[in-house]
Amino acid sequence: MMNWSKTTKKLRAFLLFLSGLLLAGSWAIRGMMNGYNPVLKVSSQRYDAQIVKHTKSGDPYPIYKSGPYNTSSSTQTGISNGKRYVGDYVRVMQTKITKTGIYAKLRYFNRYIGWMNISGLKPVTVSQIASQMMKQYDVSGSALIASAGSRNIAVVSNGFANAAKKIANSSGGAVLYPLASLQKVMTGAIIQQLIENGDLSATTSLNRYYPQIKGSQNITIGQLLSMTSGIDNEDITPDRAMTEKQAYADIVKRLNSTGKQGYLYSDANYVLLAGIIAKVTGQSYTKNLQDRIINRLGMNSTEIVNAQKVDANSIAISYFRDGLKDYTNPQSVSLPRLSSIPGAGNLLTTPSDYYKLILGLQDGTILTAQQYQELLSYGSVYSGGMYVSKKGVAYSNGSFDGQGFHSGYLATTDNYHLAIVFENQPPLNLGAKKFVEKMYEIATYY
Repeated sequence: MMNWSKTTKKLRAFLLFLSGLLLAGSWAIRGMMNGYNPVLKVSSQRYDAQIVKHTKSGDPYPIYKSGPYNTSSSTQTGISNGKRYVGDYVRVMQTKITKTGIYAKLRYFNRYIGWMNISGLKPVTVSQIASQMMKQYDVSGSALIASAGSRNIAVVSNGFANAAKKIANSSGGAVLYPLASLQKVMTGAIIQQLIENGDLSATTSLNRYYPQIKGSQNITIGQLLSMTSGIDNEDITPDRAMTEKQAYADIVKRLNSTGKQGYLYSDANYVLLAGIIAKVTGQSYTKNLQDRIINRLGMNSTEIVNAQKVDANSIAISYFRDGLKDYTNPQSVSLPRLSSIPGAGNLLTTPSDYYKLILGLQDGTILTAQQYQELLSYGSVYSGGMYVSKKGVAYSNGSFDGQGFHSGYLATTDNYHLAIVFENQPPLNLGAKKFVEKMYEIATYY
């Protein structure tokens, strides 16, 4: 008679033995797989690329979490979370050569997304990415991108500075753009130099220089720098160009001193600061700007409207768009309008020249890095010509009501990632400020 208890025990033991064999075999197969696809060579050379081949199922070029030595379908990333990367630009951080192909470790902005066979990638340059972005949004203008500090600069242009004459946009100096409010940081930098020299301080009262302004005894240099003086004004377009002295007298006559000290953006603050520079130094703001910044930095494509006769043919024309039709409503920038705001927007320049300024603000040519940080410390929203409300980032925007000009600067405070964009026709289906952010995103691929 058969002993079922013993038989059951033997069967269980056999099944356990068989399970062990299967498990060992599984690990052996994995080992064989890993041995079959060993890493033969590693390269840490980085470059930009575009993902050109990547489908959701049956994909010969999937993205893997674990690298080329464990490329099973269960390790795919970027697909399971619903994100599709076809057409997106990525940064290749490392490559590994194996028997089955070359695999790249990819970073998408500031996040690693995995490994991919390089056959699914197309190498590109930052210039190509930036140019494509300008074409995608049909932006007319010029831009400078710094994606790894000054080691990797891209300067790109798109569209016409003058559509009727077929003059293309450029940043080489043949075409000049209104700098608008991006000039304010230059005025702020000169004030900071005077503070460092002990000629005035952030707590110096406005009434020392402009006692005729209501409440000036309660307004400080620091408040003018941070737009918290309570001073407001309306823009004007005079019939003819003003001299500096005329512009200062006019702004004092026109401004409104509210007595409130919350943040209130007004050009008048920086026109008054320009006037204070002239009073403290005994030389015009124009002379200070030329000697302290423009000449010192070699900004050879920058012109001051009050100081010299400007060749109107070199200035980009402002345009808008009628539906999908480009270059409608052409308008020239009003030089008399610019002359009325010395220190706050009376410059014409290029992205390349403005980049010289940006570097000079921290490398000791204009200010030291510490002095620049002090310039940005007078307010929590705006300070010294820059918005400072975002931690680790400084930015500024400039425009003129009723025209298609826009100037934008957005960067990390050390300028490692940076975008300078001058537009003479707004983007398609996107705000001008948002487009500057798009160009800044390109800089952050590194």
